[in-house]
Amino acid sequence: MKRIGSEIEIDVPAARVWKIITDFDAYPRWNRFTPRITLTNGKFREGAEFELDCAMTPRRLLRNERETILAVEPEVFRFCMGTSRTRGRPGIRSFRWQICEPIEGDRTRFVNHEEFRGPLAPLVRLIYGRRLKSAFDEYCRSLKKFSEDERT
Repeated sequence: MKRIGSEIEIDVPAARVWKIITDFDAYPRWNRFTPRITLTNGKFREGAEFELDCAMTPRRLLRNERETILAVEPEVFRFCMGTSRTRGRPGIRSFRWQICEPIEGDRTRFVNHEEFRGPLAPLVRLIYGRRLKSAFDEYCRSLKKFSEDERT
């Protein structure tokens, strides 16, 4: 398994950050990494499928990527999305976790990481690792700014 991720501390409660990251309709307002994400079969829940556009770089937008919400754990403010068993690419499966950890002072440690499994995982990390790390860092900074700006 290969993992790429980022984390950041946000000065708002975990429940607030959770509400933002699970509101896919609002992503274009704050998320340059994922400027479009649309549920294709209902509401935010385990098993729901969605399409997204993903800005790997400022000049490279992957369009109409299809993924599935694989796990939703609202009681601990985390969910996983990625390739489903039927939608995976040969040789690689992805699991992207977004976790809102409550920390002292009514604040949140937000953790965002993607795990790659399968025989092509080392190659994916080699080719996309730096770009993904940079994109995840930007995602976290954007989430922090939006979350903290929204509290006022």
